[in-house]
Amino acid sequence: MRLRFFCILILLALPFMAAAKEQTVFKLNDRAEQAQWNTIGLPPVIATANGIRITTKQKGTLSRPLAIDHGIDVVTVYYTSPRGANLSFIWRKRGSTAGQYMQIPITLKPSAVSTSIVIDMGAVGGWDPHAQAIGFQLPPSTDITLHAIELNGWSGMEKVIEMTKCFWTFDGIKAHSINFFWGPLLCSSSVTRQNLYRNQPPLAHSGLRAIYAILALGAVIIALRAWMKGGSRRTVLLQFAALFCACWILLDIRMGAELITTWTYDVRSYLLQPVGKRVFRKVNFLPDFAAAIRASVADQDRYVLLVPTTDTFMNFMRYQTYPSKPVTPADGLALSEAEGSGPTVWLAYERPDLVVSSEGRILENGTPISPPGQITHEFMKGTFIFRTLPKPVTQPVKIQ
Repeated sequence: MRLRFFCILILLALPFMAAAKEQTVFKLNDRAEQAQWNTIGLPPVIATANGIRITTKQKGTLSRPLAIDHGIDVVTVYYTSPRGANLSFIWRKRGSTAGQYMQIPITLKPSAVSTSIVIDMGAVGGWDPHAQAIGFQLPPSTDITLHAIELNGWSGMEKVIEMTKCFWTFDGIKAHSINFFWGPLLCSSSVTRQNLYRNQPPLAHSGLRAIYAILALGAVIIALRAWMKGGSRRTVLLQFAALFCACWILLDIRMGAELITTWTYDVRSYLLQPVGKRVFRKVNFLPDFAAAIRASVADQDRYVLLVPTTDTFMNFMRYQTYPSKPVTPADGLALSEAEGSGPTVWLAYERPDLVVSSEGRILENGTPISPPGQITHEFMKGTFIFRTLPKPVTQPVKIQ
């Protein structure tokens, strides 16, 4: 009897398991597809061999109706744009009126060649996988060419598989990894999983939802079995306690695996490497750099620090070089003007965009940001010690 019941469940689940990812692609260089798109408040849209060109000085919308069989979880937009644009992706839910749209903001980066932006709709509240229409709301001064739009949907079984993979996907090395982990998360597509930790907090559901569901479902099944077979209260409590311990052990293994992965990375990339080749998480070889320049700033009250980002790097160097304090280039120049003599040591770390002009000034995007000086030591391109030249002393002129 049990075997027959099990076989029936498998047969019922076969269509669910056999379903696979479905995709619909709108190629906007096709004349028939171009005719599907409607504009409101926009100048005439230019149909090109590569897609739809839109240049507007006023706000407007571009949309098309949808009539596809599969659900939509992820939208991929292929485009080119000389200046980039801040648009809104819009959609009309089933049952809503013709002009009633929901929207989320998206940012298109400048690109002279075809590039793409992936919109994970599964992480957006209010999204309808079977929306009746999609499109874009364009602000003034928009200049883009839309080449194609992909609509991807995953089956139920694929979503279950992705949820399982997502549960075992670790955050990776971040500044907060030293004392904090997000823990297991649940997502329903491979795109969401690949971009899981790009946002803080992650756009996903807590994995504890699955644990709570297992505990609740397990409690119901245990209670029903006891009621049907006349089991004792002690047996019910022992079985539920066993289920609770199993979930506890699963979470312990999951979090322990993430901790071990992080520790193993630190051992391989930092502890086992010689000085000069050690890489510590997101700050790379900053610890060795700090040790190497400590003597250069020991006699300085302040020094200028030029780093890729000012939060983590600045805080780390402030701790490593205390009591000498790092300041930004703007603060360094302000001190020079206010006090007459600002910081003489300028440290650049992983800034290959910086160059020194023929006048001896550090240039950022072609603009001088330092007083005249020279590089006294260069570790690698973009990482160096720069010392400013002393200001010439003006001798008083005696009047005869």
